[in-house]
Amino acid sequence: EKAKLVYVLNRDTAANLTISSPLEANKAHALVFALAALDCGLDNPVFAAIELDYADVDADGPDGLAAAEAQKHLTFYELDLGLNHVARKSSEPIDNGANHLVAVPGGGDGPGGVLVCAENFIIYKSQNPGHEDVRAVIPRRSSLSGDRGVLIVCAATHRTKQQFFFLAQSEYGDLYKVTVVYEKGTETVTELKIKYFDTIPPCVSVCVLK
Repeated sequence: EKAKLVYVLNRDTAANLTISSPLEANKAHALVFALAALDCGLDNPVFAAIELDYADVDADGPDGLAAAEAQKHLTFYELDLGLNHVARKSSEPIDNGANHLVAVPGGGDGPGGVLVCAENFIIYKSQNPGHEDVRAVIPRRSSLSGDRGVLIVCAATHRTKQQFFFLAQSEYGDLYKVTVVYEKGTETVTELKIKYFDTIPPCVSVCVLK
């Protein structure tokens, strides 16, 4: 879609669902591969998007050089509730194999930020500019040939008062338990752990029930 619109969903005093008027968050010549709303506690809502700018590709010559050099970016958008306006906070290049985003609990329940699922890797990205990326390799089947990558196709978050973890599924149906290790207080992520959990048929979506 050329026009990207943001709708704020809320509940009135009678607990009825309300939908606000659309707010524009347009970015010309951009393909969006994934979108995730981040956990910001009581701060302004922020969402992350995997985007690819195709402006140069449209004007590419017969050599296809611009298409080959097209770069995906992780972009953060912030909804300013006071001004009722969507602003583009930051954008940085990420792995071109990135295809899926998972929000990490924040607002006192975790470090916040987002997990970027890419081919063969999961990468933790923080909203804080000074925080280094933390990455981990996705376990792969021993029978899988070296030229075949592993992509995460869906994921679910399980939260309790004491901890949280993620269940992520690959395109082959393998389920992984993903754990974020961080220092409480500074909310600095030090390690990302990925452990094989089980194998079920490949899913479009997964959900962990209480």
